[in-house]
Amino acid sequence: MPKTKKTNSITASVKRLYNQSAPLLICEALLFGIAAIFMFFKPVAILTALTFVIGIALVVFGLYRTIAGFIVSRDMGGGWFDVVFGLVNVVLGVIFCIYPVGSIISLVYVFVLLFLFKSLRALIFSINMIRAKFGHYWFDLIMSVILIALAVLLLVYPVAGAVVMVYYLAITLLLYAAADVYMYIELLRLKKLV
Repeated sequence: MPKTKKTNSITASVKRLYNQSAPLLICEALLFGIAAIFMFFKPVAILTALTFVIGIALVVFGLYRTIAGFIVSRDMGGGWFDVVFGLVNVVLGVIFCIYPVGSIISLVYVFVLLFLFKSLRALIFSINMIRAKFGHYWFDLIMSVILIALAVLLLVYPVAGAVVMVYYLAITLLLYAAADVYMYIELLRLKKLV
C-alpha cells in the first residue's frame, strides 16, 4: 500500500511539472524560432533595433548613475566620477538612438580591435611555443594567423561583422528553440510513462 502512495505522489509531481512547463517550453520555442527566422531575413533591421535598445538602456543607466552621483556627492563629498560617467552614458545612448548604423559599426570596430589584440597575443604565444618546441605549435601558429586575417578582414568590412553577429545570434536562438522542443518531447514521454 505505501508503494501506491509513492507512485501517486510521483505521478502527481510529473503531471504538475508537465502542466507548468510544457506550455512555457512550446511558447519559448516558437518565440525563439520566429525571432531567429526574422533575424536571418532582416539582419539590418535587427541591428538597427538592437542599437536603439542599447541606446535607450545607456540613457536609462546614465541617468541612474548621474542621479546616484549627485546623491552620493551631497552626502559623502564624492560621487563626481559617477556623475561624469553617467553623463557620458547618456550622451552615448542619445548617439546610439540618433545614429544607429554608425553606432553599430563603431561597436564592431571596438570588438574587432579587441579580437585583433587577442589574435596577436595568440600569435606571440604560438611563436614562443615554436621556440620551445612544445605542444602543437604549428596548429597554434596556423590558427593565430587565421584569426589575425579574420580580424583584418572585419576591420575592412565592419558591416559584414555586424551582420555575422546577427546570424550568430539567430543560430543561437534556433539552438535554444530546438532544446526547448527536445525538453517538451522528454516531458511528454515522461508523462506517458507515468
